Amino acid sequence: MADNKISLPHQSELCCSDISSVKAEAAVFQEFYSLRLQENCDVDNLLTPEFNAEQVNLRSPARAVVTDFSNVDPVTVNETMAVDDALERMKNQHVRMLFVTTAAGKFTGVITARDISGSKVILYMNNHGVSRPEVQVGHIMINKEQLHSLTYDQVQHCRIGDIMLTLKNSGDQHLLVVDETELGIKRVRGIISASDISRKLKLSFEVMYEAKSFAEIEKIVTQGAKIPL
Repeated sequence: MADNKISLPHQSELCCSDISSVKAEAAVFQEFYSLRLQENCDVDNLLTPEFNAEQVNLRSPARAVVTDFSNVDPVTVNETMAVDDALERMKNQHVRMLFVTTAAGKFTGVITARDISGSKVILYMNNHGVSRPEVQVGHIMINKEQLHSLTYDQVQHCRIGDIMLTLKNSGDQHLLVVDETELGIKRVRGIISASDISRKLKLSFEVMYEAKSFAEIEKIVTQGAKIPL
């Protein structure tokens, strides 16, 4: 094995301050070693998230479909922002939903791209006699009181199929995941999206609900088969 110790230049080539600096550097790296570099001639492929992603099915742990804010930051917007500016923020952040907060940072609700692009904005304009630039996020957002949530503990002990059945029965497209600090402060820990579940399973909710058995769904997911009529 090659000797990878750091060599010091001859002292005659260095001033006192340089000598001290080099010696200090050598001392810092004394416990480490230089790694052997590799050639890349036979490396032809790139890893993508699709290849590395965990394979999930209805019996997989529900945490596999949770966007967990302990790992990724929630994308937020102030409730006073104009709706078109909020839509632009969604495009820049590559999301279709924003968490709405007050100036003090308090969570008040969510707003989706559908809320802004649909009839909500026009309805508010007509009812209040204002122009589109005057419509703010807080005017058309979905208030937190209108949202449903699960506790983080519930999510830790259930499966994706349990979440899907819950979404089907409630009619929700999103579910908040709420936890509680040691001081008893409740906070939004994450979110579950029906569209995220469909994307991970590579199967729409409609197709899954039409299936007559779990085995049928498994066949569709793994083999791309169609549901028999």
